[in-house]
Amino acid sequence: MIQKKVFAFLAIAAVIFLPLFAPQNIRAQGTSAAEIVLVLPFENTSDHPEYNWIGESFADQLSSLLDKPGLIVVSSDERAVAYQRLRLPLTVIPSRATAIKIARELKASMVVIGTYNVVVPPPPAPDDKSKPPVDKPLATIVGEARVIRVNEGRMAGEMFDNGWAPRIYDFGDEVANLQRLNGDLAYRILYQRDKALSFSRNNLIQEATKVPPVAFEAFQKCQLTPEHDPTRVIYCKNAMKLYEKDNGGAVYSEAAFELGRFYFNQSQWKEAIEYFAMLQKKEPHYNEAQFYAGVAYWKTGDILHALERLVPIADEKVMPLVAVYNNAAAVSVEAARNEKKPEERSRLLNQAITLLSRAVDSSPDDTTVLFNYGYALFLNEKYAEAAAKLEKVIAGDPKDGSAYFLLAKAQERANHVQAATAADNLARMNLQSYAKWETEWEKLHSVANLNLRSRDVLNQVDITDIDRRKRIDEANANSVQESLTKIRDLYQQGRDDEALLEIRKLLNIEPTTAEAFLISGRINQRRGDQEAAIAALKTAIFWDSRLIDAHILLGRIFLEKGDLGEARKYAASAIGINPDNPEAMALQRQVTMGRPQ
Repeated sequence: MIQKKVFAFLAIAAVIFLPLFAPQNIRAQGTSAAEIVLVLPFENTSDHPEYNWIGESFADQLSSLLDKPGLIVVSSDERAVAYQRLRLPLTVIPSRATAIKIARELKASMVVIGTYNVVVPPPPAPDDKSKPPVDKPLATIVGEARVIRVNEGRMAGEMFDNGWAPRIYDFGDEVANLQRLNGDLAYRILYQRDKALSFSRNNLIQEATKVPPVAFEAFQKCQLTPEHDPTRVIYCKNAMKLYEKDNGGAVYSEAAFELGRFYFNQSQWKEAIEYFAMLQKKEPHYNEAQFYAGVAYWKTGDILHALERLVPIADEKVMPLVAVYNNAAAVSVEAARNEKKPEERSRLLNQAITLLSRAVDSSPDDTTVLFNYGYALFLNEKYAEAAAKLEKVIAGDPKDGSAYFLLAKAQERANHVQAATAADNLARMNLQSYAKWETEWEKLHSVANLNLRSRDVLNQVDITDIDRRKRIDEANANSVQESLTKIRDLYQQGRDDEALLEIRKLLNIEPTTAEAFLISGRINQRRGDQEAAIAALKTAIFWDSRLIDAHILLGRIFLEKGDLGEARKYAASAIGINPDNPEAMALQRQVTMGRPQ
């Protein structure tokens, strides 16, 4: 216990004091693993409102293109949620002050804003023989973008002798080349932030132009059309056809998802399933598509396919949401009701109860969840627990006839006669189909007429929060691995001062990185500073007790110091981790002989 406390002190001391020796600019850069970037729709300053879709396309495509290591880009869904929280219309083009306000709501450190003007030349006169006939004049777009550094409260730019110069990104091209323009603009923004990019301008332009221009335009117009407007379907279907034609029959997954949502909202379950099924596992919105497809299958009575869609995403690492847990559990109960095999029925009920318990943990007063939970417990013959859940449902809705009926039967089975009678009387008053349900109960002792309760819509706020957490975790993990690779290279090259600076930066990001402390220990040992090496290596072991290299190096250092007891201790711990490790075996021989070799 005392040793643990010592290690904890060493770890905390390292976290607190190592950054103090770093230069100020290093500490500033290392405060987070990734910057959060918000791209807002650009403002159309022309007299052509039919080109307003271009402003949203900048936000959508730049967000995708800027999503590179070191940056976490706010999605359009996250942006919509922030607008709702700030009570801003989704169509508003915010002022600079409002843009910063939105960014702070989303904890973004960078905001990309811009304006553009569309020039549409007039068609040539019929008698103008000097110009070739054209079907449609080629519209051009010119504009500029800026990056706001939110925490600094100014435009991004560069420092010159005479002061700060904000960076303005001018752009211009034909509207047909909008995606190429976006790729070029994204590259310039990224290059301004980091001159050592691992990709070229052409790489980013190729990424930007994967979707055919006409399909891209159709999809942008689809997104800007109100959700229940049939025109939305026309735009999205056109986008899919145009994309499929130019990509060998491939699916335009974003358009497929929007079509699935449209048909789902219209209760056209078959059509919704068809489009949701087109999304592949690694594509955006895949898990949402699985959820809605599962609900659609449930609505059509296809419980088997509903289970296949809903249960896999009802995972704490995938979609830890009340609606997902509830629906996956509800279809599990439906399947259990129809199951003839006792073992499988029991498995399905236990699966449902586990999922519903998670849902209740997250939302203890949700009557939809509590009702399903009560019914699952009832089927599992846990009558007293079922009654407790159903009483909470009735407290939320004293007119819930189904809950009264089920409560009456649960109390009856639990031998609570008075409570059963009281609940049954209230069921007679509040359940219109009471006679039918009671007849079935008397014949079969079942409540097959009871319908499980579903959550048909996912909370967009919850989804964006999950996506944000995942992206931050992934960005942090990538950043740590990149930093460790750089530190290893510097150490191998003997560039110890640079390696220590990188270690300090990394520990500001992730102070529990055991390997960083290990390399710090190696550097200090190489420099002859044994005490600093010991402190770093013990901290490495505190964060990762099975880091065998730290045990071996500590054993060697204590052997050099003549502390045979400590050397033997670390030799034994290294052998305990891996008895076949050659270096651990060599250390064991050395401490057995009592002297260094």
